[in-house]
Amino acid sequence: MENKRILEIIRILLQQRNYITIREIAELLNVSNKTIRNDLALAEHYLAEYHLSLRKKTGTGIRIEGRESGKLSLLESVSQKILLPGGFSPTARKIYIGLRLIACTENCRIYELASELFVSRATIHKDITALSERFKDCQIRIVRKNNNGIFLEGKERHLRDLMFDLMTEDRGYSEFLRIVQDPSCSCIGAFPFEALDYTDRDICRFVRLVIESGGLYVNRLPFNALITVLLRVFISLIRILDDHPIRLSADFMSELANEPLYPEARLLTQALEQEYQMTFSEEELRYLQTHLLALQNKHLAPDSEKTAARKLTDELLAEWERLLNLPFTKDQVLREALTAHLAPAITRIRHGIPLENPMMDTIQAHYSNTFQIVKKSLHTLKQSDLGQMNEDEAGYLAIHLAAALDRAKKPLKTVLVCHGGGGASALLLQKLSTQIPEITVIAQESFLTIQHADLSQAELIISTLELNLSTDIPVLQVNVLMYDHDIRRLKEIVQAYYKKKNTPAASGNVNELPQ
Repeated sequence: MENKRILEIIRILLQQRNYITIREIAELLNVSNKTIRNDLALAEHYLAEYHLSLRKKTGTGIRIEGRESGKLSLLESVSQKILLPGGFSPTARKIYIGLRLIACTENCRIYELASELFVSRATIHKDITALSERFKDCQIRIVRKNNNGIFLEGKERHLRDLMFDLMTEDRGYSEFLRIVQDPSCSCIGAFPFEALDYTDRDICRFVRLVIESGGLYVNRLPFNALITVLLRVFISLIRILDDHPIRLSADFMSELANEPLYPEARLLTQALEQEYQMTFSEEELRYLQTHLLALQNKHLAPDSEKTAARKLTDELLAEWERLLNLPFTKDQVLREALTAHLAPAITRIRHGIPLENPMMDTIQAHYSNTFQIVKKSLHTLKQSDLGQMNEDEAGYLAIHLAAALDRAKKPLKTVLVCHGGGGASALLLQKLSTQIPEITVIAQESFLTIQHADLSQAELIISTLELNLSTDIPVLQVNVLMYDHDIRRLKEIVQAYYKKKNTPAASGNVNELPQ
């Protein structure tokens, strides 16, 4: 298989109109300048196959030269190959290192990680520095020993929480989901989570055991909750087998003795104990119970809390409707989602069971206005149980509100005009679909057919050529290769049209539509 980093270098070069320096490429891929120079020598072989060449200009940088058709063909080929398994992106590499450090029974060494990931030791040092900042928020410290490698220092429950977060971000998570969806699916002995010594067969064996022996509780779980339970139990199993037991205070154990779902936790582990010849201690069972309590659905919640959830849902919907002037009280999808979330949330709030939201950084970064509206509405309802809701819980409500706002929004009906042939059209359509979600392509036309096309439903035209059309519909011209600056320019313009179409009139003190 081709070196994925070389393919990434080629793609970066193809997406540049002007020269780019080796240093800039090295920073993008988080490797050394020397590595890029070595890779460029190999990259030239790929370029030659498409009658392209590498132009180097001292003091300015490098770029690819040749016919546009050759660049298009190569870009399409490279983009497809990059999507294949193998190789690590900078993000995937950090996730691998994080999981490897948690799973290590002995201290990890920098040179071992560098060898496993095919990068320099300097790159590993940079990755560890970046991970150190993230791990601080998880109350975990990366300890470096000059002659003894590196290891993690922190409470076991924090290490397990971090492991959960990293596994859900790992590219092997999709394979985990596939196995849960179909435990009888074919397995080849691959390692979905590459940093962990568990094959797809091992995971399939585990999933079958839990699903077949989990009883009514497992059968009634929504899919997302089932995934969470399975992953939490799997992590507990891994940590127990590696001799890293959980520790809980006597007071906390005593509090949990009065809470439900302990028998369900016991049932989930019995088959595992027999299969793996190990024991889930009382502390491990209570620890699992806390996660089941945090995930209990509206069907398992007490009747009093189901009733309270329905009442609070009505109040929230009315408040959001007042703040945003949108008919949320008529949105049955939102109503059911909120009720389902709030029933167990009330249980968690009343009993002080925390629910960590791994998406909080993303929510605050991309849905900050929506999150503020949720907090404003909770303040209005402060006399209720929701008045004690923490930001992690509120973050989940913000996601439900954001989903409702998205449902209320309508994308711009767009006609695409492309002159580059079928491959170029498909590639351009893919880029528009993935990077410009505010549009939906309702038709594809050529330079000739657009002159006679029915544009009565169109709200926007995107073309790779200058068009001379007698229409009031906005026409945006882009390069067929969709360079980075094209995407940025297109996003800015499209978002302006989209916002104009979908912005409702807000009331109260809300000055702008949530992101």
